[in-house]
Amino acid sequence: MQENELRTEVVIDAPAAVVWAVLTDFSRYREWNDLIEYVSGEAEEGAEVRTRAAWGSPAEREFEGRITTVEPPGLLASEGGDPELFFGRHRWELSDEGARTRLVNREVWSGALADAVYAESKDVLTAEFDAFNRALKAEAERRA
Repeated sequence: MQENELRTEVVIDAPAAVVWAVLTDFSRYREWNDLIEYVSGEAEEGAEVRTRAAWGSPAEREFEGRITTVEPPGLLASEGGDPELFFGRHRWELSDEGARTRLVNREVWSGALADAVYAESKDVLTAEFDAFNRALKAEAERRA
C-alpha cells in the first residue's frame, strides 16, 4: 500500500508547555487560526473529533477523526478516513530547544486514493500546514 507524507516545521519562541496549551485547546482555535477549527471533540486519547479545514475558501472541507495519542507536552496525534481508500495519520511533535520549541507538523496518507489525492493536493496542503504553523507560532509567542 502506497503512503505519502507531508512534513513541515517551525521554531516557536515559546516554551513547549505554552505551545502545547495553544495546540490542545481546540475550542479556541477560531480565535487565532483562520484556517482550521475543531467543530467538536477534545484533545483526549480516544476522543472523536470533527475538523473544518480551509473554512471560507473554495477548498473548505470537514472530516472526522479520532485522537490517538496525547503525550503532553510533546506529541498529539490523530487519524481518520477509510483505510482502504484514503486514510490519514496526523502528528504534531513538539521538542524543547531551551526557551524555544520546534514543532513538526506531519501527516501520512495511505489507501488506494492516496497517490492521486497527494499529487493533486500537495501544494495546497503544504500551504495550509505552513499557515497553521505560522498561526500557532504567533499565538504561542503572544501568550508567552
